[in-house]
Amino acid sequence: MEYIILALIFILAGIVPELTGFGVAIVSMALIPFILPLSITIPLVAIISMIATGMVAFQTKTKGILKYLQPLLLGSIIGVTLGMSLLHFINEQLLTILLGVFLITYSVYGLFFKGHFLPTGKITGTITGIVAGFLGSSFNVHGPLVGLYSSSNNGLSKLETKDLMATYMSITGAFTVIGHSLAGRISSNVLFYVLISIPFLFLGLEIGKIIFKKINIIWIKKGIYLFVLMAGIAFII
Repeated sequence: MEYIILALIFILAGIVPELTGFGVAIVSMALIPFILPLSITIPLVAIISMIATGMVAFQTKTKGILKYLQPLLLGSIIGVTLGMSLLHFINEQLLTILLGVFLITYSVYGLFFKGHFLPTGKITGTITGIVAGFLGSSFNVHGPLVGLYSSSNNGLSKLETKDLMATYMSITGAFTVIGHSLAGRISSNVLFYVLISIPFLFLGLEIGKIIFKKINIIWIKKGIYLFVLMAGIAFII
């Protein structure tokens, strides 16, 4: 039963990035910790997120996103370093509570508030990257904040926003995976679950391509926000 549930989670995790450019980690981190310990979940989600967003970034090619990508990546290098350092000093119970608080905060904002509070620019992009990098290395959920930042730029089309998000997620995901590897967190058990996840992840990516063409993205995002809100409450309880 455990493997069936994991397979469904991996399929869902594969669908989401084809719709928004991110979301693999936010979906996975909301569900997998109920089945696997965080010591396995965190590096596992980092790897599958890197794989999925890398595939989306490779297939979604647009021009002119480099100027938006550079400050985000610069900040993320700093943020990932901070997150990796502090991860050693945070116990698993506290980490779970913090994750729940973050999931609730983000989902409530997405459900009940319109517009965006993040201006675009090099300084804001760098600061966003630092915070997102910290969240990514600590909780594997750096995508939401960068998603708010990228979607606040009205000059980017939906496809360009998706490309920016997927490219950012795949690159920073690689940083995070390297960090986990250097810290000795990628065990044989983690690699075992990665191998299990890949076929279902790819299936989810294919399903996501079909859904993207037929369903209004606004309703999809609202559903994700609601789902993540319930998961965050469950974590804290």
